[in-house]
Amino acid sequence: MSENKQIFTFEVSSSVLILSANGSFMEFRDTDIRDAYNEAYRLLMQPESRHLLVDFSNLQYFGSTFVGILIRLSQRVHSNGGQSVLCSLSDTMEQMLKSLMLLENPKADFSFRSMPDRAAAMEYLTTSEAH
Repeated sequence: MSENKQIFTFEVSSSVLILSANGSFMEFRDTDIRDAYNEAYRLLMQPESRHLLVDFSNLQYFGSTFVGILIRLSQRVHSNGGQSVLCSLSDTMEQMLKSLMLLENPKADFSFRSMPDRAAAMEYLTTSEAH
């Protein structure tokens, strides 16, 4: 558990809420995780946050709690006509999401798209916003 470390770092840019995970959830208390999720959801309720970009570059591992949060946030984004993009996934994380049928699954009521890095993800989201 870390007293000063935030679970997520938030940034809003070009109608995209950028959420960066800052470590494994095992480092944090349940109340901190719940508060971080609530803040992310609150930010997605703002009109300037239509899309969601989750940056995994500072994360080595994630478990079911994080997957659940990703699903709920993505469903919120989708209900507003937005898209959810994940970037900087390790091969292991990408394979895990594919095995759970959560990555680029057109049959789901939400969709994660994987991009190699934040720049590619932002370009994808801002380009798709223009069309």
